Amino acid sequence: MKSNLTVLDHIPSAFLSISHRQIKELFDSPTLIHLKGEKQSALFISILLHGNEFSGLQIMQEILKKYQTTDGYKLPRSIWLFIGNVDAAQMGVRLRDGQIDFNRAWPGTPEPTSDTAILIQEVMDIITQDELFASIDLHNNTGQNPPYGCISVVNEKNKYLSSFFNHIAMVFQSPKGVSTMAFDDICPAITLECSTPGNEPAIKRAFELIDDLMHMDHFPDKPLPAHDLQLVKNSATIKINADVTFCFEDDEYGDTLGYDLTLVKNFDHHNFTQLEKNEIFAYSKVDKPFLVISPDGKDITEEIIKNDNGKISIKKALMPAMISLDKKIVLQDCLCYLLEDY
Repeated sequence: MKSNLTVLDHIPSAFLSISHRQIKELFDSPTLIHLKGEKQSALFISILLHGNEFSGLQIMQEILKKYQTTDGYKLPRSIWLFIGNVDAAQMGVRLRDGQIDFNRAWPGTPEPTSDTAILIQEVMDIITQDELFASIDLHNNTGQNPPYGCISVVNEKNKYLSSFFNHIAMVFQSPKGVSTMAFDDICPAITLECSTPGNEPAIKRAFELIDDLMHMDHFPDKPLPAHDLQLVKNSATIKINADVTFCFEDDEYGDTLGYDLTLVKNFDHHNFTQLEKNEIFAYSKVDKPFLVISPDGKDITEEIIKNDNGKISIKKALMPAMISLDKKIVLQDCLCYLLEDY
C-alpha cells in the first residue's frame, strides 16, 4: 500500500505567515521537509499531529524567521519537519471523523496496518537513515494546564530536555503509538505540551528550547540535579463509559438534569494539582460512569473510583492532568490522566 506522504527539501516562503486553517493550501497531504543546516545530526520536529493544536506551527514559523536570509535559511542545525494532519488542521479539529489519530499511529501502535501507520512508518524510515540529535513533538491541550514535557524513557538526556522546558515533566507508557515513544532507542525525545493553542509564554519556552538545541554540540555530561526537575508518572487514564451522557457544570446553559454524569464546575483547574481522597469531582445517575485503565491496559476502575450514592470521588489522592472541557476531545481521547510522583 502506498502512502500519500509528500517529501520536500525546501519550504515555501508562504509557510511563514499562514494559519493552521490555511496549511492545506501549501501542503495537500502530510509532508516531511528536510532543511539542511551546519550541524548534520538533525532535529526531528513534528507539528499538527492534531489539527487544532497550532502552537507548533507558530513556533516553527518563528524559528525559521530567525534564520531567514535573502536566499533561504541559514540554520545552525539540520531539521526534519513533519507537518501531520493537514486535513484536520484545515477543518480546525483534532482529527476528522473516522480518522486514525496521527499521534497513535507511530511504531508500537495497535493498528500498524492502517493507512496512517503506514505513512508514519515511511517517515521513520526516511528520518532514521542518518543520526538524529533529538525528537520534539509539539502539542497543545484544551484544559488549564501549565506547559510541560512528556517523556517515555527516564535518562539524563531526556531529563535535560524536560528541564529546559519546565520544572515538571510526565513519564508515560500509554497510550501506545505516540510519537515520542517511537524514538526510545534512537535519540532523546520529548512531547512538549504547550498549554492552550496560541499561549504565548508556552510558545516562548518551546521556541527557546528548540533554538538551544539548534546550537548545542552535545547534551551535558553531568547528571541533572534532582531539584531541577519534578518527574510524575501516568498511573491511570479515566475514560467515560460508552453510552453514558455527560456534561460539565460550566456548560453554557447549565442544564445538567438530562445527563447521566455531571462533572463539577472548573474541573479543569485540577490539572497538576492534587485531587484528594474522597474529594467529589462528579455526580452520577449510573453505577459505573467511568472506565479507568492502567498503563498496561488493565481495568482498575474499582481500585480508583468511589461512587457514594452518586457522589463520585477517587479512593486515593492523585494529580489529574490534561483534563479537557471539550466534550468531543473527551470522547476521542479521555477525560484525564491521573499522575503520581515517579
